[in-house]
Amino acid sequence: MAGQRLVVFALLQVVLLQQSFELFSASEMKTVGLRRQRSPTAAVVAGRPGGGGGWHDLDYGNLTNAIRDIVAATTIDCSLAIHTGVETFGRYASSSGRWTAHVLLYLYYSYFPQIRRNNLMSRNVLYVFLWLRSSVSRTFRSGISEALRVCVITSPRPGFYQIYYSQATANAKHGSELKMVNWWSAVDGLVRFPLLPSPKRVYSNFEGRRFIVPVLHKPPWMFVEYLNDSFRVDGGRDDKLINLLANKLNFRFTYIDPPDRTQGSGLDRGSSMQGVLGLIRRRNKISDWFVGDLSITYERNLVVDFSFLTLVDNEAFLTHAPGRLNEAFSLIRPFHWSVWPLLLMTVIFAGPILYALIDSTDGHPKGKSMLYWKCVWWSVTVFLQQAAIIPSNNCKIRFVAGLLMLSGTYVIGDMYSASLTSILARPPKEPPINTLFELSKAMRDSGLQLLVEAQSASQTMLENGTGVYEDLSMLVTRQREYLIESTEKGMQLVRDNKNYAIIGGRETFYYDIKRFGAQHFHLSEKLNTRYSAIAFQQASPYRENFDDALMQLFEGGILSKITEEEYQKLNDKLMGSENYDAEYVAIEPVLEGAQESRQDDDDRRLTTAMSMKTLQGAFYVLAIGSILAGLLLFIEVRSYGKLRNDKRMKRERLLANNKTRFIQLELPPSKASNNKFQNRFYNI
Repeated sequence: MAGQRLVVFALLQVVLLQQSFELFSASEMKTVGLRRQRSPTAAVVAGRPGGGGGWHDLDYGNLTNAIRDIVAATTIDCSLAIHTGVETFGRYASSSGRWTAHVLLYLYYSYFPQIRRNNLMSRNVLYVFLWLRSSVSRTFRSGISEALRVCVITSPRPGFYQIYYSQATANAKHGSELKMVNWWSAVDGLVRFPLLPSPKRVYSNFEGRRFIVPVLHKPPWMFVEYLNDSFRVDGGRDDKLINLLANKLNFRFTYIDPPDRTQGSGLDRGSSMQGVLGLIRRRNKISDWFVGDLSITYERNLVVDFSFLTLVDNEAFLTHAPGRLNEAFSLIRPFHWSVWPLLLMTVIFAGPILYALIDSTDGHPKGKSMLYWKCVWWSVTVFLQQAAIIPSNNCKIRFVAGLLMLSGTYVIGDMYSASLTSILARPPKEPPINTLFELSKAMRDSGLQLLVEAQSASQTMLENGTGVYEDLSMLVTRQREYLIESTEKGMQLVRDNKNYAIIGGRETFYYDIKRFGAQHFHLSEKLNTRYSAIAFQQASPYRENFDDALMQLFEGGILSKITEEEYQKLNDKLMGSENYDAEYVAIEPVLEGAQESRQDDDDRRLTTAMSMKTLQGAFYVLAIGSILAGLLLFIEVRSYGKLRNDKRMKRERLLANNKTRFIQLELPPSKASNNKFQNRFYNI
C-alpha cells in the first residue's frame, strides 16, 4: 500500500540483521541464526530433525530474496528504520512526526501484551513475523486480536514461503484468524501484488457476523424501554440506521444495556474511562461499536475512532418559556420609557407656549388669566384627540396651532394607537435568554441554575472551555448539583421550574420540546456546530466500509429521510392525543447539514383574540381617574364650605362693629349675579 504505513518486523525464530535497506547479508544472518540456536525458543536447531519442516539448514539465499520482495511489496513509498526492541519503537512511534516503515530486530517472549499496553495498534501498523515451524502455535494465535494487523511468513519447504494474514476474513469466529493470502517461490517470486488484501474488499460482506452494540435511551435517536431485569428497543432514528447498515454490509447485531448508561466524555485523562466509550476502549468483546448522539470531541478521539458523520447538530441551551408581562401596564408600553418624559413635557409646555405667542401677538390687557387656562385646556384636548377651538383669530397663531394639532394627532396619536393595537392583540413577554452572555448574567443576578448531562460532550465543553464557557463552568460548580442522568430529566425540571436551564444538542431539544409542549420552553440561538458519528475501537479494520456506506446514505438523503420520519411519527402521535393543540405541535423537517435557519416557536404562534383581561389597563386608568376626580371634588367641596364659613364669620364681625340701623343681609354667592342685575334694574 502506498502512503502512510507503519511496518514492524518481529523475527521470533531467526533475527535478520541488515546492512542496508535493500540487501541482506547471508553471512551475518547465518551468524545470528547460529547464535540464536542456543535460545530455548529457537525453532531452527541444526542437526535436529523436525525443526523448520525437517530440513537441517536454512536456504539463506532464497530467504533473503523472499524478504526483499515482501518488503518491496509492503513498504511502497515508505522509508525504513531499524530498532532493537519494542520499547525503542514505541518511543519513536509516539514522537515521530511522520509514519515510517520500522524493522524490529529483537526476540521477545510476551510481545502482544506489550503492544496492547503501549497502545501500538493502529490501522497503519503492520506486524510481520517470520515463523519457520510447520504450523503456528495456538498460544501465538490466541494473542492476536482483530485490531492487530499481523502477517506471518512460514516456510513449509526450502525455497517456498507462505504469507498468512490476520485480517483476511470478515467473519472471524474467535477474535482473529490467520489465513493464507499470498506465497513466494524461488521460481515465480511473489505471486500476488500487493502483498495483502485490501480491508475494503475483505469487509465488504460480513457474512452474517454478529456485533454487540450498546444502546442508550435518547429520543429521537433511540427509544429504549427499561423493564425490571431487561430492556426493549422501541425504534428510533439510529435503530433504523443500524438496520440499513446491517442490510448493506450483511451483519447481525445484538443490543446490550451498558452498566452506567452514559456515553463517556474522556475527562478522566487516564486509563479508566467511563460510559460506553470505556467499554469500547477496553476491547473485552463486550461492545464492538456505538451509534447515538455521540459528538466528536478531542478527548473522545484519543480513545476511540470515529466514522463518517451521522448527524450535524448545534449546541444550544434551553430555558423556561418567558412569562407574559403584566397587562395592566399595556397602555404605557407603546412608547419606550425614555419617550414618555419628553411627551409629558410637550403636553405641559404646549399650552404656556401658545399663550405666550398669543399674548405677544394680539395683546389682551383684559382676561389674561382666562386666556392662559384656555390655552392649557386646548393643548390637553389636542393631545387627547378631542375637538377644540383655537383661542385666537390670528393667522400666525392658527398656523402654529395647526402644526401642533398635526403632530399630536397624526404622528404621536397614530403611532401610539398602532403600537397599542399590536400589544393588545399579542401581549408582550419577558425578554428571553438567547446568548451565553445573557445566560451568564442571569445565573449571576437571577439565580438561574444550569444543568448538563453527565459524561456528555456538553460537560466536556463546559469544563475545558475558555472565555464565557469558563465563566459558566465557575458558576455551575457553585451549584449544589448540576449533572443529570439524562436530557429528559433536565427538561422536566426546566418545564416545572423557571429557575433551571439545560445545555445540550439542539436537535434533541427540538424534538423533546414537541413531546413536552412547546409552550413551556424557549430554545436559544445556535452556539456552535458539533458532529456526531459512530464510535469504533481504535485500529478497527472495517471502519472504512462503514464510512462508505454512511457517505452513500448521506448523499442520497436517507439520513434526512429517516430523521424526518421520527418527527412525523411524533406529529401523528400528538394529533391522536386528547391534549392536541395545533398551535404548539407544528413539525418542521430536520435536514442534516442544512444551513437554513429554523424559526422559533414563538414566531409561528397565532395571534390571540382580545379579551377583557387584555383591556384591564384601560379600566385601571378609568378607576384611577374616577378616584382622582372624586378626591378633587371632595377637596373642592370642603374648601368651598370652609371659604363660606370664613365669609360668614367675617360678615358677622363687621355687623357687630357697625352699630347702624340698617342691616344689609348678604345673599349666597350663587345668587350674586341675579342680585346685581336686580339692583341695576331698580336704579333704572
